[in-house]
Amino acid sequence: MSADSESESGGLDGALRDAFDWYPVAKKEFRDAIRSKGLWVLSFLFTALFVIPAARNWWDLRSAQQVPRRLQEFGLQAAISRPYLNIVTLLVPIVVIFAGYAAVSDERTSGSLKVLLSLPFSRRDVIVGKVVGRSAVVGVPLLAALGLTGLFFAISPFTFKIGVFAWFVLFTVAFTLVFTAIVVSISGAMSTNLRSLAGAGIVYFYLSFGWNSLANSIGDVLANYAGMEGALRWQIVLFVKLLSPTQAYKTLTNSMLGEGAGAATTARYGMFQQGQETMGVICGDVLAGNPSVRQTMFGNQTVCQAGGSGLPVYFSDPAVFASFLVWIGLAAAISYYTFDRVDL
Repeated sequence: MSADSESESGGLDGALRDAFDWYPVAKKEFRDAIRSKGLWVLSFLFTALFVIPAARNWWDLRSAQQVPRRLQEFGLQAAISRPYLNIVTLLVPIVVIFAGYAAVSDERTSGSLKVLLSLPFSRRDVIVGKVVGRSAVVGVPLLAALGLTGLFFAISPFTFKIGVFAWFVLFTVAFTLVFTAIVVSISGAMSTNLRSLAGAGIVYFYLSFGWNSLANSIGDVLANYAGMEGALRWQIVLFVKLLSPTQAYKTLTNSMLGEGAGAATTARYGMFQQGQETMGVICGDVLAGNPSVRQTMFGNQTVCQAGGSGLPVYFSDPAVFASFLVWIGLAAAISYYTFDRVDL
């Protein structure tokens, strides 16, 4: 590295250190991950989760004499929708849990946290630094794995749509960082590694499998005890569904994979069971759309096409993405509130 490069690097490092009190904590967190080879373990895991399916697709199709035109056109969307949505929402959080559950609680039980706090760092600096540092530890190998995945898709017979893949990368990285912030924040709120692991596991299970039941139960309570029926009931149910980072990620990705101006409307519509008698109300009165049967990349499906007035702004993709990111600040705030009041 040249002297000029070292000077620029040192200047940036010094500027970040001066600007953010939590920066040294985040930097130490990242360096410790490299020394402990945790970064390389994460790189291997993310490569296995993301690159192997794409490489297998490429290998299976490379020798095919003719790839159906529809598969060429929609292969990328189908690949993302089928295996990758489940990989990201079900398996990536498990990797994140094991990467971050001991971020704060381990130092707390070993006593090194007291040494860290004896330096000029506040408890807020520790929590924010741990969240940022562990997010970098998880984010760097994830981006590398997604880059290799994109390379395999680019050389496959699929039509490589750079915009579609870029949005998939953005949503996937954002979802992973949200879950990292949640796990590290739980670690800051717990006194032992075991409690931190248990707490992260419970939150993962509930966000992945229990949140929809909560939203539907709220709808049932509103109907049975408050007499609330029709569009207002289902607007509240949809709003609650979208508060889950897992459901928000799924519907944002499905919206990106869809076709036409009504993609976001259809993606929100798909969050409900197609057999419900109220689907017409949900499409027309809640989402301001028009239900219709249309041929998609997965065959004939009932979709909710965009109506004249358009999807309500509070159910739009930007609104869902914004509420999605609020989880990072919310998790850190709750963790700091708890961490700031305990006796170490």
